[in-house]
Amino acid sequence: MRRLGLLGVVLLVLIVVYVAAWRTEPGASRAAAQPTATSGAVTSITRSCPPPGPDTGTADIAMIAMPRQAQAARAAAAPTGSVTLSAVPAMPAVTKPRPAATSTAKASASPAASASPTASAVGSTAAPTPGTSHTAGTHAAPSAQPVTVSAPATQATVLAPDAALYGGTAIAATGQMAMGFEAEQATASGMGTVSCAHPASDMWFVGTGAAAGATDIRLYLMNTGDLAATVDVSILTDAGLQSGLNSGITVSPHQFVMEKITPYVSGSAALALHVQTSSGQVAASVWEDNGGSGGAWLPQAAAPSTQLVIPGLTVASSAARLFVTVPGSSNAQVTVVAFTAKGVFEPFGSSPVQAPAGATVAFPLTSLGASAAALELTSSVPITAGVLVPGQGIGSFTTAVAPVTEQGVVAGNPATRGLTVGLILTAPARAVRATIAVIPSGTDGAAGAGTQQLATVQAGYTVAVTVPRPPGGRQPFAIVITPLAGSGPLYAARVVTAGSGGLSAPLVSLLPVPSALTVITLPPAQDSYTAILP
Repeated sequence: MRRLGLLGVVLLVLIVVYVAAWRTEPGASRAAAQPTATSGAVTSITRSCPPPGPDTGTADIAMIAMPRQAQAARAAAAPTGSVTLSAVPAMPAVTKPRPAATSTAKASASPAASASPTASAVGSTAAPTPGTSHTAGTHAAPSAQPVTVSAPATQATVLAPDAALYGGTAIAATGQMAMGFEAEQATASGMGTVSCAHPASDMWFVGTGAAAGATDIRLYLMNTGDLAATVDVSILTDAGLQSGLNSGITVSPHQFVMEKITPYVSGSAALALHVQTSSGQVAASVWEDNGGSGGAWLPQAAAPSTQLVIPGLTVASSAARLFVTVPGSSNAQVTVVAFTAKGVFEPFGSSPVQAPAGATVAFPLTSLGASAAALELTSSVPITAGVLVPGQGIGSFTTAVAPVTEQGVVAGNPATRGLTVGLILTAPARAVRATIAVIPSGTDGAAGAGTQQLATVQAGYTVAVTVPRPPGGRQPFAIVITPLAGSGPLYAARVVTAGSGGLSAPLVSLLPVPSALTVITLPPAQDSYTAILP
């Protein structure tokens, strides 16, 4: 009897525990109150800027941190912070054979080393000169001292720390200097030519091929982390998947690697590079040159999707070329719509164009005419895409990007006489109203310095807006674009032209406008017993 009584007591205790656990089970609390997402201030950012392009001189870095007035109280409570720019040297060169003729079949290749296919022997200590491989050897000179900037809402253009030796630059921003931060590699005039990239593990670049003007194509891989990164690079041309860089490329911590892509893509009319890491993260940049009159950086393209928007086609768009990459195994049926200054236009008619699977194909945009425009691509399968707009040298590239969120910032814009700076703004879905602020170099943009104008873009239209340089002086300036409440998605690109004719003059530079966030949305969270319940 005692045993039966003891058993009954144990069973009663277990029932009580079960009922208590059931009453406090997370599902019940979720039914009562759904968790909500929260936002947090951006307080830390890392970026990486590539070495200067071949024969372009030393690199400058244009930057600005733009805490918005809506976050003024939060920013004031946060520490001012700083931006530190540190030199990133090239890895020592490694000799490896020139690749064999390209093939459309994916084949195994010897491991890609950390230098170009024609690099010289390991251990050279000569500093590289402009136009030579940046992986020609380690730097003989001591590491350059870091550069520190700590002035929120102030445009600054500084010489890259290792500019004399043509190294890359690592950027770390903290506190208020991380809020609304943007940095670009810039020319001596302060014109930003490529956004300094976030370290990532999956990146796409789309551009023209070696047989269609790009006689020199270089891929830069920068590792600013503390662990070695292993990088896989896939090359898709109009002839399909190319062999040669199938094996992993090892990038040592706090160093960069340059790979010459041209030998792998001879005869190509279009190409895409898919850069992925199997360990660590890198910042990637791609340079294309025509071997004489000048080159340009490829902006990083959006990940493959069934709907893309490419902003920034200028009045030279009738001679532009569209490049479409289909990474999957199914052909793409792509409908292309252009949003122009006169409204919606179908450059290829109402029927979709065909893009082959596992390749990158080029389409001329001759029917687009002389109009500023953006392209919307709707595809039956995920694709990514870019456009080459004719201009100085090889021309300039734009690509599929995300719309401007919160605010868009271009840190480096030249005030040089003879150059015109402008924005190409597109509203594909709903009308947009946005302010355009000009922040002169060395002034406090938060204090209202500089000029401001209001731009309105009707739904389905593209508008070209000239941005006047700040009065007095010839120093670089920043541009801040802020969509107003109630506006639809806004896509933007900064253009620079040379000569008479304003934004109709020959194109010098084209740069998609990136978002510069001051806050980020954090995923919802709540207390939960899930981890300890059976």
